[in-house]
Formats: sequence, structure tokens, C-alpha cells
Amino acid sequence: MRLRQILACACLSLWPVMAAAAQPAPGPGGIDRLVNAIARAVETGDADALRALAHPDLRPALLSEFVQSMTFQKASRSAVKERDRTPLESGQVRLLLETFTERNTEGRVTTWRVDVEPGGTAEAPWRMTTVERLSVVSGLFRLALDRATEYDVKDLVINAPDLTLSLPSGHAFVSKTPDGPTALVLLGRGRVEFSPKAEAERGQVRIFAGANALRTDFDVVFVRVPPAEFGARVATEALKARPVDAGDLRRASQAFETYLPKSFLLDLADLSPARWSLTPASNDFVAEIVTSRYGPLTYARATSEPEDISFFDRRRRRNISVYASEAKLSTRGRFFSEDDKLDYDITRYEIESSFAPDRLWIDGTAKLSVRARSSYFSTLTLRLADSLVVRSVTSPQFGRLLHLRVVGQNNVLVGFPATVVSDTDIDLIITYGGRLLPQGVDREALTLGQDRVQEDTVVIPQEPQFLYSNRSYWYPQSTVTDYATGKLTLTVPGEFDLVASGTLQGAPTIMPAAPGMRGRKKFVFDVASPTRYFSCLVSRFQSMPPIPLKLGDDADSIALTVTANPRQFNKARGLSDKAADILKFYGSLMSDAPYDSFTLALTESDLPGGHSPAYFAMLNQPPPQSPFVWTNDPVAFQSYPSFFIAHELAHQWWGQAIGWKNYHEQWMSEGFAQYFAALYAERERGPESFAAVLRQMRRWAVKMSPQGPVYLGYRLGHINADGRIFRALVYNKGAMVLHMLRRLMGDDAFFAGLREFYATWRYTKVGTDDFRVAMEKAGGQPLERFFERWIYSAAIPTVRFSSQVDAGQLRVRFEQKADVFDIPITVTVTYTDGTGEDIIVKVTQAVTEQTIPLKGAVRTVDVNKDGGSLAEIEK
Repeated sequence: MRLRQILACACLSLWPVMAAAAQPAPGPGGIDRLVNAIARAVETGDADALRALAHPDLRPALLSEFVQSMTFQKASRSAVKERDRTPLESGQVRLLLETFTERNTEGRVTTWRVDVEPGGTAEAPWRMTTVERLSVVSGLFRLALDRATEYDVKDLVINAPDLTLSLPSGHAFVSKTPDGPTALVLLGRGRVEFSPKAEAERGQVRIFAGANALRTDFDVVFVRVPPAEFGARVATEALKARPVDAGDLRRASQAFETYLPKSFLLDLADLSPARWSLTPASNDFVAEIVTSRYGPLTYARATSEPEDISFFDRRRRRNISVYASEAKLSTRGRFFSEDDKLDYDITRYEIESSFAPDRLWIDGTAKLSVRARSSYFSTLTLRLADSLVVRSVTSPQFGRLLHLRVVGQNNVLVGFPATVVSDTDIDLIITYGGRLLPQGVDREALTLGQDRVQEDTVVIPQEPQFLYSNRSYWYPQSTVTDYATGKLTLTVPGEFDLVASGTLQGAPTIMPAAPGMRGRKKFVFDVASPTRYFSCLVSRFQSMPPIPLKLGDDADSIALTVTANPRQFNKARGLSDKAADILKFYGSLMSDAPYDSFTLALTESDLPGGHSPAYFAMLNQPPPQSPFVWTNDPVAFQSYPSFFIAHELAHQWWGQAIGWKNYHEQWMSEGFAQYFAALYAERERGPESFAAVLRQMRRWAVKMSPQGPVYLGYRLGHINADGRIFRALVYNKGAMVLHMLRRLMGDDAFFAGLREFYATWRYTKVGTDDFRVAMEKAGGQPLERFFERWIYSAAIPTVRFSSQVDAGQLRVRFEQKADVFDIPITVTVTYTDGTGEDIIVKVTQAVTEQTIPLKGAVRTVDVNKDGGSLAEIEK
């Protein structure tokens, strides 16, 4: 991944590398004198002095590259820092040097591997025997506002995809590089218009701004562009130089200092105290727009991203729009996977971590088995929580590696001394540690918002619990979730227990306490089947003995363990039987058990819900007198108390064994788990309970559908910070879409297609279009329009219904008013003798008519009484 891709709307720092890197090992003071001599030669631009520090046998080409890079032309500022020192078997010592040079406001950071041996001069008694450049970051600029020139602005218009900035009259300042201006500050009353073309994005803008396009005044705009494109973006005839006004300069400087650090910025820490920036890549564009109505808004185009346009509310930290431009769609296509441009796969993790819950502290070492995917790369990006300090990155193939941290983000950049080509296998060993807050349950989990706090409720302190999972980045991992096997060796204080991804390998090891220290427990988990991410839950638990389960005739046996916080242990036996029944039911539907063990952890919480990574699920148990009420939520099924456990267990198949390609496809996890939970309601309590669940799902799905299509994923409800919208659409509407598909296809074809789809894609990530193709094959009918309407569109169809009884037959007519949907609608006929029947009519045309033979005299004819269709019915 190119550095500019990481830095779009981010800052990057070398400081954690330098602060946390291992200090040079103790050695002869002559090495320190050699490094100081190199630094002096670079500072003075003395090429001869630098050459004099080399052994006569040092290859001329390598020495020439080093000398020329360091001294030609003389740097106005420079720094040389030793980062690592390793003794070699030959008696030489290998140094890792990081150098910085500044020439004509442009900076460069270079990493060198230098082997040295005794035998130099008195000033530098060690000398260089070989030197090799490992990496270089160039094109760094100390950007500053040009305080000597102000411009009058007349009728300036700046365009970017779906964005127009207009300033009829105002003032401007620029910041220049040797290649031209790269930053522009506009002052004055102007107008911004942001108008995406896609209906889904227009809908999100409508939620934010009340109209399909956002149009509002601005007072200040800060723009970043590639220097080579400044003239194409900013019409020079609209800018006319004028004397600098002190008030204008003060306002422009304030805007510049506020918004420059928000994108393309590097912090070089001890190499240079100055603020260094990269220039945007070709066609990239950032505009920080200060409005009086909405506060600061950020428009960014990052051409390297699969969705290259974003529009962001900085004040509330909300994404308003994120989508692919027309240019991007023409090259990428409509659908994408977050894996498409990933440089590498991590195939296995071996993680050793020690937790100190009282301090919220974690220390760890992770070994990553990496396989290169792209044709070549020299920098690899990993994800690790920003609060965790990377102490070292090493590789058996490459030795000690330098790494950079992205400021304010959870990214670590690892540089390689040579280009890595496709299919190369690499091992990375990363040590890290620091304070890390546990995560709450959220997406890929079920948790409810509270309606109100009940008064006069005695609150009992809950058992502490510490969840580290997919959003805490508690171990170094790929920048996207991906499937890998692994081994987890996890240590906690003796009073705690631990549940984690993988199968527990025997009882935990009790580690004796050192004098004055607490004892500890060590748990080892084997992750034999691929998982998307690893998770662990630290708390105090009491466990029931494992139960072997056979999930279907063709499925392997699994071991079920139920563990609970001490106050919840009385519930464990009942829920153990329930969990076993649910797992057997799902196994019978899918003819598979995705993982060889499963642990259900019952935890204390004021709200119901849970979280279900591979191999285990945590299930919140609210107290009888919870201070919160949560009845007004799309997934609060008061008449179906088994819903939460049924939903969480379904995630072992949908969300874990089957993942999703990007956030748009979250319904492939949540909607499927929701529907499987509804199917279990039918098994456990019968058709009436199933129908009640469907009616609640339908009610919320129809109510919230104007908020956007299912395909928007996590962004549903994001602007208004209302999680109920996400649950109503991704959970409930997603489940209803599956139910309607089942009734269109018929049970046999639907479940056969579902099993084949699961078997084909197990331990991989999928998208809606993959599911469509599988179900078209199973059902022998086209489904493109079905998914287009129900997943990619927010519309709910209105259908006019009429019926007529004539000569022992019931004639029904359905008329769709606008776009044609494929809708299975239930017609319920009740006879005068009290019997009745349901007939499913497949409404797939603008007008659909069907004649139904009757079994007797008709009392009533009802339509969609079971709530199985999302259509609005008019009679």
C-alpha cells in the first residue's frame, strides 16, 4: 500500500517506533563515535569525510549511493539515528540507521543497514564494511502559508465529483511546494453543493440536510490538491494578487493550522521537530469546508479506495456519504470485496498475550505467517490498537524491520529491505503492549438501546468482564478481517478465567506466584478451523462439563461447554439444554458444524444482547430488576425469550463460517442469523410464535425503510446515531427478504440452495450477488430483480388487492402501483365452518391474477395476515 493512501485524512508518526524500539545493545564506544562521525559528515556535506569512514573493500557502488544520498547537495538540516545494533558471527556488528535530510524545503527519510568492524581512525575506530539502503520516504514538505501574497478572488468555482465550491468574491492564500501550490485557503461567503447521483446516497444526504443535495454557505475552505493539478482545479484568472491584509492573514493562518494536520501529515519525532506533509496522489482531493449551519464538513476523494468519495461531518464524527464515483465504477464494477487490493494474506497467527484487567493492560507477542498476494510490495500495513506500543518487528527472513505508526489510527506500517514478490512466504514476529480498553458489544453482536431508566431500582454491581474482539485490535492483524488458523496462549491473574476463539487444550496451567506477586493462569486454545478474527473474554466463570453433540447425520461432533459468571451459574443448566437443541437444529439445516467446539458464556449486563465470534458466544443476562427498559426495539421479542441465544448461535454459521466481503454485505451475517432465530422460534413454539416474530420484523422493517436500503450496512442510522434503524433493516428486513425468497422458491429449493451456498463458500467472504447466483441455480429462476428491489433499494411497494367469490372459486387480483417487485403474498381464506387455508400468491407482474378453488362457503378473505410480505396492501 502506498504511503499516500494511508495518509489521506490521516497523520503518520515515527515516534512510537523510536520511543519503543529496542535500544542499541551495549557495545564498544567506538561504534557510537562512528555514528556521530557519520552524522557530522552529513551535516557538513563532507563527502570525503564520509568516504573515509568506509573500509577499503566496501563495494564502490554501495558506498557511492550512500555518500551521494547523504551529501549531495548539502542538507540544510539533517539527522542520523541508530535504531538497532546486532552482533554478527563474523565479529562485525550490524547497525540499523535512520537518516533525515532536508534540501530546499523537501525532506527525505532513509533507512540503512550498515555493517561495521574495528579498524578505523582514532576519531572513528570502527569503519563501515557494507552499507545498504533498505527504504526511503521522499517527497516530504514543510508546508507553510505564503504570508507574502494574498489574492482577491472573483467568481471562483472548484469542481470535484459531485461537489461544487463557488466563491463569487473573497480572498485566498496558498501554500507551495517546488512543483507548485498544494494547499489553498479561501475566505469569504461562498456556496457549497454536494449532490451524489446514487439514490441511496441522496437518501442519506436527505436525512442529514433535508434535501437530496446539500447546499449551504461557507465562510472558510481549506483545499489540498496535487501540485501538478492545481492549475486545472483552480482557475488562475479568478485569483489576482493584492497586498496582504493582516486580518485576512490571521484568519487564513488559523484555518491552515487547524486543517493541515488532518491529512497527509507525518510526525518525524526525533528526526525533525518540524511538521512534514506529503502531497496528494494524482486525482486525489480534500476540501475542509467550514459552514455556519453544519459546522466543518470534509469532502475527500481517494482514488486508491474502492469507494473513493466520502463526505464527513467532523463535528459529530458521522459519515454522511461513502461511495464509488462514476469513474471508479467504470473500472471496478458495481461490487467489490475488501480483499481485492490487499497485498497479502495472513494464513496463521500464534499469539501469546498476558492480561492485567485491573490496569486494563496487555502485553503480547504475535507470530504472523504471511503470504504475498500482489505482484510486489515493500511496505505492509497491519492493524493494531493505537494505544498499544509496538516494541519490535522482526522476521526470520529479513531480520529486524522498521515500522511506522499512523497517528490517531490503528495502523502499523512495516518496511521491508527488499521488494516482496507474489507468493513469497514471510514470518513476522511482533512484540507490543500497553493499556487497552475492552470493547462493548456492537455490530456482529446484538445489543439494545435503552428506552428509559426505571426509578427506585437497586443496582447490584456487575461481575467485571473484559471483551477483546473484532473492534479492539488487541493483536496485530490484517487491515481487513480474513480467515486464518492459529494458536492462542493467554495468561490472566489467578482469580480470573478466560474464554477465547479455539478449542481449549486441557485445563489451564496454574503458574505459581513469585514473592509479593499474584498467581496467574495460562490458557491455550487451538484454532484449527479458519476464523475471521480472534476474540477473548476475561471474567470470573464457573463451567459445566463439556457435552458432546452430534449435529446432523453428516456433521462432525462438537463439544459444547456452558460457563457463567458465578451469580448466573444457576441458569447454565437450562441454557445448556437450550443451546444444545439450537445447535442440533441449525446443524440439521446446514448438515455441518463449522467449528469443533463451542462455549456459551453467560455474563452480567443491564441490557440483553451478546457477541458471537468463532468458537464461542457471550450472552448478556440482565438482572430481574434492571434499571433499563428496552421494549421499544426492533429485536426485543418479548414473547420469544430464546431469541437472543438463537440469534447468537446462528452466527457460528452466518457471520463466522460465512463472512461478508464489505460492510454493505452485513445482512449476510445479521439477516441470516435473524432468520435462523425465527426458524427456531417456529421449531420451539410453533407457527403462531413464528408468525408473531415475522409480524414484528415486518412492522419495524416497513417503518424504517425510508432510512435507506439494506445494502448500506452499518451506515443505516449512523447519521442520527440511532441503532434501531440498523437493527430494523439489516437484521429484520434482511430476515424478511430471506423469508420472501423462501416462499418464492419453495422450501425444498430454498434450503437445498442454502446448504449448497454454505458448502461452497464456507470459510470465505461472500456478497449478495454470490448468494443470488447460488439461489438462481437452486431454484431455476432469475432473481436479479428480487435482490435489486429488496436489498439495493429502500422502497416498500404498495399493492392494491381485490377479490371475488364466484361459483366455488376465489378470484384474486394484485396490482402494483410503481416499480414491479417479486412478492409472495399470503391470501388467508376462512370458511364458515371455522376451517381455513393459506394460499401463497407469487406477485411478479404489474398485475397478477389467480383463481383459487374453494373448499366451502367463505366467511372472510384476508391478505398478508401472517405478515410474511413487506408490501403495503391497499383494498
